[in-house]
Amino acid sequence: MKKPFKILLIILASIICLLAVAVIIGPADPIMLTEEEESQQYEEYNEKFSNLNISGFETKDLNSEKITSDIFKDYKITMVNIWGTFCSPCVEEMPDIGKAYKNLPKGSNIIGICVDAGDDEDTVEAAQKIMKKSNADFRVLIPDDVLKKQLLDFVTFFPTTIFVDEKGNIVGDVYNGGRSEEDYRKAIIEKLKMVENTK
Repeated sequence: MKKPFKILLIILASIICLLAVAVIIGPADPIMLTEEEESQQYEEYNEKFSNLNISGFETKDLNSEKITSDIFKDYKITMVNIWGTFCSPCVEEMPDIGKAYKNLPKGSNIIGICVDAGDDEDTVEAAQKIMKKSNADFRVLIPDDVLKKQLLDFVTFFPTTIFVDEKGNIVGDVYNGGRSEEDYRKAIIEKLKMVENTK
């Protein structure tokens, strides 16, 4: 009888010590970056994507339709929105991307890649509901191994949006975080000009 009581006292004493330490130390302060540090972080993130090519994939979209990197061939520029069902900023910007898709400049397209859609059927259904509720009807891909290795392994922020040319080469800067319809329209027009100027 004495031994279990002793063990219980030791456990209680340990918990009290841990709580005391937590109160003394307090919560960790959030790390605040200066503008210069933020800018440097953004440049480093962009650098990771600068020479990437995402051609060669063969996968399905959320509706189980086969889709390959040939989807890029018919457009001078394709906006690729990388998102997940777990990401609230991704979900919040989806209606804006849906509107941008309905008013695309000539020679451009929008597709999405739902990073967690390959996990199970429930996640695919969740992604479909998000798209439907957002009135967004562009194609959303389920990532295959090629997309994971050639693109998603480099993504650390959600949402991340990239722009690719007809060969799957990344054009210009990467966009981190949610944006408005107007922001995306301007970005697409800017990337179209970039591609046209290189020809």
